[in-house]
Amino acid sequence: MPYTEAVICETFRLSSLAPLGLMHRTLKTLDTNVQGFKISKGTTVICNLYSVHHNPEYWDDPKIFRPEKFLSPTTREKLRNPPHFLPFQVGRRQCLGENFALDSLFLFVTAIFQKFHVTQYSNECPIELESIPGFFRNPKPFYVNIKSRV
Repeated sequence: MPYTEAVICETFRLSSLAPLGLMHRTLKTLDTNVQGFKISKGTTVICNLYSVHHNPEYWDDPKIFRPEKFLSPTTREKLRNPPHFLPFQVGRRQCLGENFALDSLFLFVTAIFQKFHVTQYSNECPIELESIPGFFRNPKPFYVNIKSRV
């Protein structure tokens, strides 16, 4: 089961579904400095989640789908809260539904793979990891074979 959780996390990391997250506005009455950058009151702040999830300083081979990035190399257990994994934003404005979404997705994915064999449609129609750009990143159309395990 830890590998299934790692696959889900790696899918979130690689896809960066909402690449820029949500915009925030600073409310402090005084200007603030963050790592040497001056941020004035009322400034709109946008977190580029895509750049964090694809930064080679944080992830080995960031463009390669490898769920092992989320597993402990010694125990093979899923790593909890990797510091550069932010699919649900970060801080006080983090998505309240994160745990519900992860639990629901885990149940959905495990139920699908318990009941069906899912394979690539053909070698002539490979599944591309590139997406259609936009506010939300959407996958390019793809085909798979789904066969019942029964």
